Amino acid sequence: MTLADLFRYADGTLDDDPWPLVRELAASGDRSAAASVQAALERYARERNWYGRDLMAHVLAGLSGAEVFPLLLRVFAGALRGEDDDDGERLGRALGAVMRADRAGCRAVILPVLASNDPDLRRAALWALGYVFESSDMGTLREALADPDPAIRRTAVNSLPSVAEDPQAYELVVAALQDPDAWVRHHAVLLLAWSAPPAVVDHLVPLTSDPSWYVRSALGQAIGRRAANSDRAAAAAAALRKLLADPESAVRSHAATGLGLLGESLDALQSTADDPDWWVRAAVTNALAANLRRWPPARPLLAQLTGDTNPTVRETASKALRAS
Repeated sequence: MTLADLFRYADGTLDDDPWPLVRELAASGDRSAAASVQAALERYARERNWYGRDLMAHVLAGLSGAEVFPLLLRVFAGALRGEDDDDGERLGRALGAVMRADRAGCRAVILPVLASNDPDLRRAALWALGYVFESSDMGTLREALADPDPAIRRTAVNSLPSVAEDPQAYELVVAALQDPDAWVRHHAVLLLAWSAPPAVVDHLVPLTSDPSWYVRSALGQAIGRRAANSDRAAAAAAALRKLLADPESAVRSHAATGLGLLGESLDALQSTADDPDWWVRAAVTNALAANLRRWPPARPLLAQLTGDTNPTVRETASKALRAS
């Protein structure tokens, strides 16, 4: 297949998986094709053909690398506007590949753009900074986290280095838990869920009263994971019990998962095994299965759930009992 076939994929006149051809063209080294691919990329971006845009971006990234990174960054800035359900995720992977291949070259492009007056372009640069971060960039991210634009703050918090590796990053993410924007708080919880010390539970527990359900829904696993086998287990158990009674089913399901991770206060799951939402019952089933050997009452509860009205719940419960 040829580049002409890829254009047909992009235009919707050829229906099949285009990605093997994308990878083949990107790795071909055929620089003579770069100009036509770039023209197509720009045209598809103008036409809001996100599918075609993303296909061309991946090919162009492979053919021209950091040479076209300024263009790719501008195109990605357009994707950040979120028009027509365009999340820019696949486009971002093309930029990520270029940044991994030529970190220094891309960093030289990113740094000046951080001062752009175009908010979308600045957000794109802040997003890209996460790939090429150096310790000297911490001040830039700290400043962005105080920006009046919540979209800038959301991007900045996700570009911070791991909280496990950088005390300043930990400090900034914990502070972001108090951000007035719910999505910033949500992102901060997720960033702390995997690598923060157990003491972070002290900062997470107050958010069980957060007015945003999607902030509360992120807490269950974060609290359970960080408090497991620590001196914060009792406080975590109390918080997870509270979340288990939340009116939002997404909050309850993640609270059940959190209790399974915590491995304590599992008796709270008994009252949730008949939750009206099957997603919650599925989370309870998985939590019981994970603690079947350490908590004997899990067995009769799982036996009860083998008769659930939902097939996923029934199968998960039956599988856990068969494996025990």
